[in-house]
Amino acid sequence: MNDLPDAPWIRDAEINGMPDAEDVYCPVCGEENPEYLLEQGGDIVGCECCCKRIDPWDWKDSHHE
Repeated sequence: MNDLPDAPWIRDAEINGMPDAEDVYCPVCGEENPEYLLEQGGDIVGCECCCKRIDPWDWKDSHHE
């Protein structure tokens, strides 16, 4: 069985290590590296720093018409 050499980028990563990941920013509030982003209809509406999670029943009670 013949050993195949690793691809050049694999050898480079083995020798030099992997580059650091680029930072991600929330497009709404600018928070650096948020844990998650919230999406609605394909658009980002915020992250855990700029959006508040509320109970739907509490919201319904406070917006009762």
